[in-house]
Amino acid sequence: MKLVKHNWSPETIEQAVELATQIPSYPRGASSFQRLTRIPMSKSSLQGLVVEYGERLVVAQAQEAQAMVQVPEGVSEGEAWRAIPEPDSPVMAVAMDGGMIHVRGEGWKETKIVAISAVEVGEEVEEGAGPAVELRRTSYRAGLWDAASFGPQQWAEACRRGLEKAERVVCVNDGAPWIWLIVAMCYVPCIEVLDWWHAVQKLWELAFLLLGAENEASPVWAEQQKSFLWAGQLRQVFRQLRLLCPRGQALPDKVPQAIGYLFRHRQRMRYPAFRHAGYPIGSGSVESACKVVVQERMKQAGMTWSRPGAQAMLALRSVLLSGRWTEVWPSLAPPKLT
Repeated sequence: MKLVKHNWSPETIEQAVELATQIPSYPRGASSFQRLTRIPMSKSSLQGLVVEYGERLVVAQAQEAQAMVQVPEGVSEGEAWRAIPEPDSPVMAVAMDGGMIHVRGEGWKETKIVAISAVEVGEEVEEGAGPAVELRRTSYRAGLWDAASFGPQQWAEACRRGLEKAERVVCVNDGAPWIWLIVAMCYVPCIEVLDWWHAVQKLWELAFLLLGAENEASPVWAEQQKSFLWAGQLRQVFRQLRLLCPRGQALPDKVPQAIGYLFRHRQRMRYPAFRHAGYPIGSGSVESACKVVVQERMKQAGMTWSRPGAQAMLALRSVLLSGRWTEVWPSLAPPKLT
């Protein structure tokens, strides 16, 4: 991407890039910028500024990610080689997910995103439900990465948030194997939780597969299993599944997969214990992140992205929506004219 030729001040550039990062369209962003500042700005110029400064952030994030996983030469084993910040709370939550955007010349590609939050525990609002749990001060990192590249990137964000010093790290995710592989590499020991609604969704899927989508008994069965799961009676769920799946009976192809999903994640579905300990059991923070960080800006009707343009926008939006814009921008911006 060629540098944009301009005579704009650093303050004007920052305002333009921040606005373009928020408004879900370069033409609308340019129009809004001109209306607010009375400074002429074309759509292509605004896009060029986003790519130029976003790419600087992409490079900086790549360097940070590499620094977090590579011990400098000359450092002996056990020797401290970087400062570890304090976490925002004794318990920190990590959630990962992916979302699709359309990349020109490549088709639909998955962005990967991590959401890291401080866990705040309140009073019990309903008897037997455990204390109220809120996720606060959530930060994000997102990009068009494969799982291997995403691993160091999300770890860099975790290190920045001080997870290495947290008393507990709770990883709440869906059942994607690539996510749990990263968890195993970066966060063990931790509290591993399968997102509650993904588990419930799997129960409904099994109800429709085994009893029929039009069968009035299907929702009754699914709600019964949901109650068992909420109460921690996972064995009862498998017992009910066994009744619907007699030995030697042919089953729909998706049934063994769905049952295997529940069985593989059985240790991650100890929901009563998680609730009473004050741990989150839902991955809503990262599902919200997929909508807020990615979809609201990058998945509008008919929208396509170049790969550099998408990476730049994802990096900028991650910083903006993490509340770090004023902290990070000075490292990207040109020096002020004197």
